[in-house]
Amino acid sequence: MEAVDSSPDQKVGEVTVQMTNKGGGTCSATGFAGVDLKDADGTSAPVHRGGEQPRITDLKPGDTATFSISYAVDFSGDSLASPTNIIVTPPNETHSVSLKWPAEALKLAGPYDEKIKVHPVGIAN
Repeated sequence: MEAVDSSPDQKVGEVTVQMTNKGGGTCSATGFAGVDLKDADGTSAPVHRGGEQPRITDLKPGDTATFSISYAVDFSGDSLASPTNIIVTPPNETHSVSLKWPAEALKLAGPYDEKIKVHPVGIAN
């Protein structure tokens, strides 16, 4: 699993999480991953789901699925949000994985609230 900055420009913040099926059989990921953002002070906050309709994503061995986290960008320099990690619980799983927040990602407009959304899992293009 890996998190990368995927912001389309300097006005819209987006991070994409890539998940690869490393097992020997096909697996299914349906809907949304559970996502919390962990801050520099060690606290964490859940990320709300976007309004999209979740879909079934079947992954053959070696296939990669992605989901994105979109957010409002801080232009003031006074953001109250400084994520260091993304805590991800993949769909249909009960264990979480901690990923580093991409260093090159745009600053979040904080605090953590409904301006930050997680979007459904889909097949990587």
